[in-house]
Amino acid sequence: MTATPLLSFDLDRTYPAPRENVWAAFTRADLLQRWVCPDPEWRVAACEVDAREGGGYRVRFGPRPAGDAYRETATFAVFEPVERLVLDVLTEGEDMAERSRCTVLLLPVEGGTRLDLTVEGLSDAETAEHMRVGWTWCLEGIAEHVGADAGESR
Repeated sequence: MTATPLLSFDLDRTYPAPRENVWAAFTRADLLQRWVCPDPEWRVAACEVDAREGGGYRVRFGPRPAGDAYRETATFAVFEPVERLVLDVLTEGEDMAERSRCTVLLLPVEGGTRLDLTVEGLSDAETAEHMRVGWTWCLEGIAEHVGADAGESR
């Protein structure tokens, strides 16, 4: 019996903002909750971030009004400020429980920052496609929230 290979995908997006602002989108709860659930029919019910290696984030999100159909818990396995994050993610809810590893690289480019995302370890092609669509929405959502105030400490 052969095991089904775990699936992965890569996405990238360039933002007209400094790396510090894009980094803050992943490491500040007030910013993460703005883009982590870009579907207007859904809401984020709770969002916490512990911004350090070994820390991570916890988010509850889902359909309105409650917004608690799904939970995502991520641990920052690698935390290299404004350069690289590696997250071990568990997404679970009504109809799923999926583990993945997400690597986020932030590269300086002319006029801004390129984010390279790799998501690995997905269990099947359908899940990989759902996650790819979700992350595509999220990367678009980040674009709306990496303005000048994103890099400021709060």
